[in-house]
Amino acid sequence: MHKKPKILIVEDDAFYREFLVRALGQDYAIDQAESGLKALEQIRRQPFDAVLCDLRLPGMSGKDLIGRIREWSDEEIILIVITGFERDWPPVEATDAQVFFYLKKGEFGPRDLKKVLENGLLLRKSRLERKQFAEELRALNLELEKKVAERTRALMESEAKYRNLFEQSMVGVYLEQESQIRLVNQKFCSLLGYESGDVIGKPIARFIGPAPQEGHTIAAGKPDSSSPGLEEVLLKTRSGDRRFALHCAGSIHSQGLHAVQGCLLDITAWKLIEQQLLQHQKMESLGTLVSGFAHEFNNILTAIVPQTELLRMQASQVPSIRRPAEILYTMTEKACGLTRQLLGMSRKATLDRKPVEVNTRIHETLSFLSTSLGSRIQVKLDLDPRAGQIEADPNQVDQILMNLVLNSRDAMPEGGTIRISTGFCTSTTVEGRSGEPRERSFVEIVLEDTGHGIAQENVSRIFDPFFTTKEPGKGTGLGLSVVYSMVKGHGGEIFVKSQPGKGSSFRILFPRLGSQAPTRNKAITRAGKILVADPDPAMRDLFQDVLSQMHYEVIPAGSGQEALDIYTRQKDDIDWVILDSASQSATPLSALHRMVNINPQVKLIVTHPGAPASGERMLDLPQTAEANIRHLHVPQGFENLSRSLERVLEQGCC
Repeated sequence: MHKKPKILIVEDDAFYREFLVRALGQDYAIDQAESGLKALEQIRRQPFDAVLCDLRLPGMSGKDLIGRIREWSDEEIILIVITGFERDWPPVEATDAQVFFYLKKGEFGPRDLKKVLENGLLLRKSRLERKQFAEELRALNLELEKKVAERTRALMESEAKYRNLFEQSMVGVYLEQESQIRLVNQKFCSLLGYESGDVIGKPIARFIGPAPQEGHTIAAGKPDSSSPGLEEVLLKTRSGDRRFALHCAGSIHSQGLHAVQGCLLDITAWKLIEQQLLQHQKMESLGTLVSGFAHEFNNILTAIVPQTELLRMQASQVPSIRRPAEILYTMTEKACGLTRQLLGMSRKATLDRKPVEVNTRIHETLSFLSTSLGSRIQVKLDLDPRAGQIEADPNQVDQILMNLVLNSRDAMPEGGTIRISTGFCTSTTVEGRSGEPRERSFVEIVLEDTGHGIAQENVSRIFDPFFTTKEPGKGTGLGLSVVYSMVKGHGGEIFVKSQPGKGSSFRILFPRLGSQAPTRNKAITRAGKILVADPDPAMRDLFQDVLSQMHYEVIPAGSGQEALDIYTRQKDDIDWVILDSASQSATPLSALHRMVNINPQVKLIVTHPGAPASGERMLDLPQTAEANIRHLHVPQGFENLSRSLERVLEQGCC
């Protein structure tokens, strides 16, 4: 049975401890302590993988507790600060004290807490594995030193046995003497792509160098080094491929002379996983930032768009203001488009999902781009008719294809070939929402070009926002980052391969569409009273106008607390409650949670700047309560909002 990670929660507030325990669920073995001294006693008795610590504790502050833990406990233990008093220990100082993450009470939900803890445990696991590999390398180096010293005295008798161990080693081994490589094994040659005759007689520094993040030079080739060193290095392979290795080297005596014996362990695959994790975290952070901005901008536009529509209609009767009204309407539409792009990058935009035939979409996109590609670009198609359909937003699929095709065009200024192929595959490389790999069917789109390619040091950065390899003024650096966000927003994956001078290849996997068709519920009769709570007066007025035309009586509220007070007094008369998601939190203290406590059957509509992902639980509520909650993306325009509200109220879906 898989052993659960051990978590210690240090919090003097019993209510908040219970909240954290419930938030983490059954996936962890959780212990609790209400003070720093009791926490130290528990840590001395048994090891923990992670500690969630409040700063204000009786007897000993959380800051002092963390200091004591770092003095004598496991240096790899994950420390997470959860506090409502940021001034007690600013986040920057906490990070300097090797605190993994800093959370503010009331500003995170169970999913956020679980995500932080999962990332911390993943980092801990990576560190422990690397430490274990380092110890194994040091042990192997000592063993090799011992064997070389023993076999030197009787080389003829033991050469066959030593050669077998040396050649079949899982790490690359070399012996350097007087700045020349004297001996290498087959693994060493295979790592670099050379034959043994190509490396014998040359210095080791010609084949390995410091890793890009390191500023120091390697210790290899220094016979006066008295103890083995361990470092991460970049291998200078024959093919030019970037390969990383852990390098362990130390001084020995060979045939009466000083020599350096070293080992190389290939860690290229580990580095790739690490880069993917960093990329994921970077895009998640950007999405959070952009989502917050787009939410506020979206609220402003939601109030402006109906007014510009009304002004435009009235201006048709007044020639003097007709053109200014048209310009104002056009600029408003452009602002709405910018908001949709930002929401798309943050993966919070509404996706107008429908069945999309991938092959047909590719033909239509290429037909639209034929003029832009010109006569020097040749497009070859290899579309599998069995590829099938995906459930996606057609406009976003078009944008993904256009961005990739135009990116390939720009990489071939002298002309070239773009090859697009489709197919279907079954893969377990894409994880489900539970985090466990599961086999799923995907539609595969591969786009290859014969352009100038991408330097290896830039391949891992091409999906970063504002990063571009184009000349100044010829690229914004947003195209591929938007593609990345859109693919991820559809539950897909995107991979890239490229070599300078040999072109680039982009591979996209979209979940294949199943055979089930969505069902629709019967409409219910509209009638009753609706409580609308939003801190923005313009939004309250807009909901008032829309709902009044739908013959609902509207009760406005400027905050969650005001809405809670009204609902407490009139809960028997109120049929629906509309709450702005930005003013709510995932904690039991929010107005939404208190309304559910008052009436578990309360009917709630929670508004968002973007629609939540399918099947995602937005709030930490009992399933019986969530069954009565609807999530509504607030679109621009009076008519659009009216249709969206009507769909939610009549059909019980968003």
